[in-house]
Amino acid sequence: MIGRARNWGQRASLSQAIFTVGVLLCGGAAAFAEVPRQPYDYADLVQQICRQYAAAVTGMPPDLMFKQCMSERHCWTSPGSVGYQCQLPGPMTWHGGGY
Repeated sequence: MIGRARNWGQRASLSQAIFTVGVLLCGGAAAFAEVPRQPYDYADLVQQICRQYAAAVTGMPPDLMFKQCMSERHCWTSPGSVGYQCQLPGPMTWHGGGY
């Protein structure tokens, strides 16, 4: 009976040690992850997507499609500004299955 208790204790401490090593290895890998080379610009990303969309759609002028795409994504140009500003999307909501 005492031998069984000792084996169980050794197994528990071994599993704890393996878990601890796993956590340390995962945390160490995250520390060495690459840092993005340029800052994230939501407005620039939306512009690229809308330009590709406007180029792919036929039946409407590309400029009109681009402006409509940007407007639907809550992007606008400020007076005196060169580029677009976009409102960041909020949390997703569920509408109960319909609109």
